[in-house]
Amino acid sequence: MAKYRGSPLGIKLIITLYNQFGYAGIKWLVWIVALFYAIISRAKRSELDSYYKAVGLESAFSTYFRHIHAFSLNIFDRFVANESTQEKLTIERVNVEAFQALHKSGGILTLSHHGNWAQSFKIFQTYDVKLNIIGDEAIDEGIQKLETQGDANRRINIISMKEGMQAMLDIARAINNQEIIIIMVDRITQENKTVNVDFLGKKTCLNSGAFEIARMRNTPMLGCDIVRDGDEKLKVQFSDIIISQQTDKEKIIPDLAQQYANFLEKVVREYPLQWFNFYEFWEEKEIPLTA
Repeated sequence: MAKYRGSPLGIKLIITLYNQFGYAGIKWLVWIVALFYAIISRAKRSELDSYYKAVGLESAFSTYFRHIHAFSLNIFDRFVANESTQEKLTIERVNVEAFQALHKSGGILTLSHHGNWAQSFKIFQTYDVKLNIIGDEAIDEGIQKLETQGDANRRINIISMKEGMQAMLDIARAINNQEIIIIMVDRITQENKTVNVDFLGKKTCLNSGAFEIARMRNTPMLGCDIVRDGDEKLKVQFSDIIISQQTDKEKIIPDLAQQYANFLEKVVREYPLQWFNFYEFWEEKEIPLTA
């Protein structure tokens, strides 16, 4: 299972430096951190060879460094955004009409570890909508407070699947109240909760949880991707509404999953260095341990 890295103290230090020196004043620090991490973890680069080949990138240390640097910038932006005003942050929205339709009825917003997915905390604050973010990862309470600070109306609710039956009840409540559920589907946490898809020209597995909920509750889905498109610039792309036309119940989940995989492939090819699964993604035998 993926572990969450970071500490409230380290994040507060970044925010303090940002407040004192500004965005450009400490951005150089991200470059140094990325280079250091790329050097000490360079043995892991071989695990990304198949991914680099699939998206047409050279399998070289320079590519790996740029990949790590893109990841570091996204982590940096993730927390600096809490200090940025809406005037500083530029957001481009693509196919936002699909989200507006989902907003009215409630449903499932499907994301992956591509781009700055954690910015969903801030992206949707301009909408009168209750977000329920589903996660298998244990998030430090101090970090959670930093990310959700300013949410005075409590429109962000984090549901941990570690809570078992209580989590399932919270999900059912959210659907009944026509709220939005955000679920990540690109990392496998249980071997019996998978669905096969074609992705970047190969067969692989996605986490089937979101697609199972959509089938059982007849709930509409929407793919969402949030990427860094420059300093203090975000690009939010939405898929069309994902609804299966299959009449065979056994084919509904694979159909929903493939529709999302098609959307994910499109945005990954557009921003290949913002794919943040740093392991052999097409390996089906192991549950990945990732940073």
